[in-house]
Amino acid sequence: MKLAIATLVLLVAAPLCAKEELVTLPKRDSVQLTIYNSEDLTLVRERRTLSFKQGSNRLQFSWANTLIDPTSVELMPVGDAARAAIDVADTSYPAESHEMLIWTISCKTAGSYPVEISYFTSGITWQAEYTGLVNPNEDAMTLTAYVTVTNNSGEEYEDAQVRLVVGTINLVEKIINLAQPRPQSAPRPSREDQGAARDMDRMARGRGGDEGGGGGMVKPKEIIKGGLSEYYIYTVEGQETIPNRWSKRLRSFEVAAIPLKTVYRLEPAKFGPAFTKVLEFKNDEEHKLGKEPLPDGLIRLYKDHGQGRLGYMGALASKYIPKKDEVKVNVGPDAECTLAIKRISLRKKDLTFQNGWLSGWTTVEEFEMEVKNFRGRAVEAEIHRSMQGDYDFESADGFVVHDAATRKVTLKLEANSTRKLRYTVTTRQGSNARK
Repeated sequence: MKLAIATLVLLVAAPLCAKEELVTLPKRDSVQLTIYNSEDLTLVRERRTLSFKQGSNRLQFSWANTLIDPTSVELMPVGDAARAAIDVADTSYPAESHEMLIWTISCKTAGSYPVEISYFTSGITWQAEYTGLVNPNEDAMTLTAYVTVTNNSGEEYEDAQVRLVVGTINLVEKIINLAQPRPQSAPRPSREDQGAARDMDRMARGRGGDEGGGGGMVKPKEIIKGGLSEYYIYTVEGQETIPNRWSKRLRSFEVAAIPLKTVYRLEPAKFGPAFTKVLEFKNDEEHKLGKEPLPDGLIRLYKDHGQGRLGYMGALASKYIPKKDEVKVNVGPDAECTLAIKRISLRKKDLTFQNGWLSGWTTVEEFEMEVKNFRGRAVEAEIHRSMQGDYDFESADGFVVHDAATRKVTLKLEANSTRKLRYTVTTRQGSNARK
């Protein structure tokens, strides 16, 4: 479905149903999509060169069968000559239809002039994905990022320049609700959110956002990145045709030899109760990244076993990754590094009674951890132990305070080695607990 846009020659007091002279329009000169993924919001800016007669002209815009917000539609002349010659006299919404508007355009000098029609729509989204190819030693990987753009807006956009916004905005009203037919007497909603988005779009122009190369997918598209306050804009190189109800996948970047750290972790709050292997890297220059934040997306890691053989390691549904932030991908248990915990003693002391009943006591528990590394190289282990209640924690093996309820120890295990750790937890129960 294509947007119905037609130029109408104004007749004296002519109703909408009267015969009007239609002028055939050329196709869009250009169109740009700025997709704000956090709120299902897309700013569309399309340019056309229109012919105007001297005097009053009428331009009809219809959004039938689309998710366009009619309250956001604007028309502006482009360039000094167009701004001097034409002016939008008024905008009317015919009673016969809740899915169109008519601009009355006043033209001083007949001719063809470029105009920009902009509006917000919903139904266009994008999603980031990352694929990491880990080397056999698990100390480096090649990371490839992709962006998939999906169009369910009801409108087709040929040869569009696509810009993707990373960051969160908050709308008073959802665009998909504003796109529904509404009585024309209803009050127009506030444009504060739309105005802020348009201002942000104007500020971002000139950062690779207005120039585009040809279409085609002969070579991977470059995605140009630019920062703007708390947002980040990715501009896809060239132009893309995104038909309605289609998706298109584009490669964002590929970085080889990113350093990886393998850490065996016992951290129940993040990775569950088992001892697991976690691959870590940072979004910083040391790891050949850090030029921009990384959008939300699924990170999948595969291990290269040589001779074209790949093994799936694990995945992380990652949130927005700021610069210098660390990424930790849990790839599950690994039989080459194991952890066993056993309680080697338990005793109670300081029993207190009230009215013949036990009201307080203190438990003293001693634990032993045994960490074994069966791998042919040294590995790092990080172990978190959490306790509840009023407790004291004692150990001579390097445990440090992680938070109020957790102690943490980090250790290096040499190849084919075993390490034992001991700690004691003293917990005051009942009336023995300190207030």
